[in-house]
Amino acid sequence: MNGTTADLEELGISPGNMEKENWLDYLAEGIDDLPTTERVIISLFYYENLTIEEIALVLELSESEVSKIHHDTVLELLKR
Repeated sequence: MNGTTADLEELGISPGNMEKENWLDYLAEGIDDLPTTERVIISLFYYENLTIEEIALVLELSESEVSKIHHDTVLELLKR
């Protein structure tokens, strides 16, 4: 189990049991309040279907940076 899934389960959220639209609703509710980099990463990943590798190339960041920002941002949005 990856870190994001484990962290979400601690919040009582199981993405596997959610429909995609509900999952995106959770993220969409707070996306406008995010700093630019976080907002771009979430938008590209969930709405434009880019991979972490592709986002890293676009933003000129390492894949590990993009992955960490993505993970932390999703958790932040779901905690709201």
